Amino acid sequence: MNANTDALSPDPSLAASVDIDTLDVSDKWKRYFKAIRKYGGLQAPLARTLPPDQRKAATKEMAPPIASCALAFVFGFFYYLAKGMWKKGLVLLAFVLIIVITASFLLYMVGGETLANATRFLGGAIFGVMAPRDFYAFKIEGDDGWMPVRPF
Repeated sequence: MNANTDALSPDPSLAASVDIDTLDVSDKWKRYFKAIRKYGGLQAPLARTLPPDQRKAATKEMAPPIASCALAFVFGFFYYLAKGMWKKGLVLLAFVLIIVITASFLLYMVGGETLANATRFLGGAIFGVMAPRDFYAFKIEGDDGWMPVRPF
């Protein structure tokens, strides 16, 4: 990696030094954080090396709290704001608005009014999928930056 990428990435030693049991989060989040750390971080490189049956168990173990995904889906930016990740929430909100407006316009122009109306759920889906990994990066890796997707 080059110097610019290294400057943008959070300190990897910070993730190993954070005591998950002392974090001010629910037990479900602690289980999620421990499972992610157990398998090597957000990319889960250790889980990829497991046999298929063990990989399936690891995937279940690394599943985020479903209620948090639902809350992020419904409240979007406000969920990020409540969790203290307002920078990333603003960037995701701008990204979502651009994607939803563009997709709905294009679908409407080609005659897909029903699909154009369905794009309003796309923003919630993006927030719902991104929230658990962003919360891990925020709490464990100390990533509170503006980049919606970090370089790996």
